[in-house]
Amino acid sequence: MKAQNFVLAVLAFAAFALLAFVPLLAHSASIEVKVWQGGAKAAHTIAHDDYCGWGTTGIEDTAIPILNARGLKASLGLIAGNCKDAQWATLKERVKQGHELFNHTLTHVGMLEAGTLAPIGGWDNVKEVVNAQQLVQSKLGYTMHFIAFPSDLVTPEAKAFVEAQPDILGARAAKDIYDGSNAGLNDPEWFKPMFVKWDGYWRDGKWSLYKPKDGNILIQHVDAALQYGAWSYRTMHGVADASWESVPVDQYTAYADYLAAKVKSGELWVAGPTDIIRYIVTREHCKLKLEGNVIKLVQSNDLCKRYASAVTVDVELANGQKGLFSQNSTPLAAQKLENGHYRINMNPAVGDVTIR
Repeated sequence: MKAQNFVLAVLAFAAFALLAFVPLLAHSASIEVKVWQGGAKAAHTIAHDDYCGWGTTGIEDTAIPILNARGLKASLGLIAGNCKDAQWATLKERVKQGHELFNHTLTHVGMLEAGTLAPIGGWDNVKEVVNAQQLVQSKLGYTMHFIAFPSDLVTPEAKAFVEAQPDILGARAAKDIYDGSNAGLNDPEWFKPMFVKWDGYWRDGKWSLYKPKDGNILIQHVDAALQYGAWSYRTMHGVADASWESVPVDQYTAYADYLAAKVKSGELWVAGPTDIIRYIVTREHCKLKLEGNVIKLVQSNDLCKRYASAVTVDVELANGQKGLFSQNSTPLAAQKLENGHYRINMNPAVGDVTIR
């Protein structure tokens, strides 16, 4: 009897130990929304101002062919009132190729004097901003979502007017007597959509954050973003033409080669400002949570509703899950990573994502 009781006691202890150990073997799923699309380390924008303006023929003749050959997308700042029929036809092709168009006003008239910031007469918010939006829409069926003011100077009144426009989601940082520096990198954790910082190209580096003695100024701005995990916005005019501070073709080619290599390695996301702004705001204001096998939007606000776009989410699977994802019953593409991790792109505003 004692032996039997001993055996029963041993079996009971073993069963208890097994039940206690099973939860340790179970593995819960987890998610991580990546800072940049595709899990890149940083983001970068290639921007050319004054498209349709005087002297910027090198944007089309030189820059676009170099970028297209490497699969890179530019952002083209239109002086919309200057565009001719042939340029509108070309711009239709650029939109099809994935290049972004942004509002650089209707006539490029300034509103503040450089240096003194004294007001200049003749600026009209409706004419320069709204009419430019309407003209591009009528010619191309395209809505511009980003604006850069002439000479990157703006009055508080004009800035407030732009911020109230429903189609405009972001603006390049412009100085007025109340604003701080408009040059630099954009930190995704401390970001203002209507004050996107940038660096302007100057051959001698006079008004740039970077100097030629340290290498290619264009590449230095890319490296700064990679170093700090930030978004760098590069402002230029033309390439190898008569435009303001035109970029030499050898520097531009080296820059494009460098960008293409960093994109290929997965380190850098190169995109227009609208896509990057949407991503940053979505990540910050459309908060996601994993509940069981469902990824849900658990926090939303007006910014989430206005800016929502796809973000990259890394998922660590739970035991028994196969790495199959669907959103509103539609399968989602997934990239298999290492150690039971998968990567998906999902727009939180579209609906819950189910993991199987």
